[in-house]
Amino acid sequence: MFTATVCISSLENAKKFINMTSKYDGINMRLKMGNYEVNAHSVVGVLSMVDSEKNAVFTADIPNNDAQMTEDIKPFEVK
Repeated sequence: MFTATVCISSLENAKKFINMTSKYDGINMRLKMGNYEVNAHSVVGVLSMVDSEKNAVFTADIPNNDAQMTEDIKPFEVK
């Protein structure tokens, strides 16, 4: 399972994030912020996570060392 801490800080970032997740159609992806968890493919769900001050945990049902996912998530990842 791939896991990363991400920040979706603006509507523009949310749009880019949704475009990124759409490349992985058919793969279970989730975003969790506090007690709130949404499908990372969901436009409404991702938009509900827009917050410049809070981080979310992104998980995807693919291997943790997936090179393409590692590259795609970089613009959103919080180190």
